[in-house]
Amino acid sequence: MVMELLGLAGLSALVASGAGYAGRWGWRGWRARLDGDGTGETPLVLPPFRPITPRAFVSSNDQGAFGEALSCVMMAAEGWRPINGKPGPGPQGVDGIFVRMGEAGFEARLIETKTNASRYAARQMSDAKLGEDLTRLYLTCGDPVLGKLYARLYKGLAEGDAAIRKQLWRHHLARGVTEQVSLDRAGEADGPVRLVQSHVFLEALAAGLDELDRGRRYWTGLYPS
Repeated sequence: MVMELLGLAGLSALVASGAGYAGRWGWRGWRARLDGDGTGETPLVLPPFRPITPRAFVSSNDQGAFGEALSCVMMAAEGWRPINGKPGPGPQGVDGIFVRMGEAGFEARLIETKTNASRYAARQMSDAKLGEDLTRLYLTCGDPVLGKLYARLYKGLAEGDAAIRKQLWRHHLARGVTEQVSLDRAGEADGPVRLVQSHVFLEALAAGLDELDRGRRYWTGLYPS
């Protein structure tokens, strides 16, 4: 009985204090603060794009690797699958080889990625140089499925197959945009430059790397001061 009375007394005190609090500030006042503009709907604004500067990377090589990873993410979003383009542990080879089965059958894209102001030489994407890269990949891959794909790419390049295209991508990390241009057989620009908004992919990749590289071996931080 005593505990029940104490419980009722505590409840009464809580209600009384709440009533006094509401009387002093007003429930409507709190509701208005939650509503923001008083219309019942708080306007939402997304945070602006925050550019990534070269200082975010430990070295220029890490910046280049980030750009290649960004190309992979963007291509994967369109249904392309990446396959290895480098026969060894170093940077030599093809930055990106992407394949998929489209409505018309097999398609492939060979992409050279440049990040910010890194230099590009046409010979990097000439048919002759890519043919050598594909030959090394075929001889060293040790996988019959990949070997068949490399052989198909080699033959397609030699024959000028329209299903196999070459492109140069340049990511501008401070602007969140990517320039894309097709390349001819000599690796020279062939056609207009297409400007693509890539900031959403860039921010997603940066956020993931910020968590993955907590030891800061490659990545100094998402937005360094």
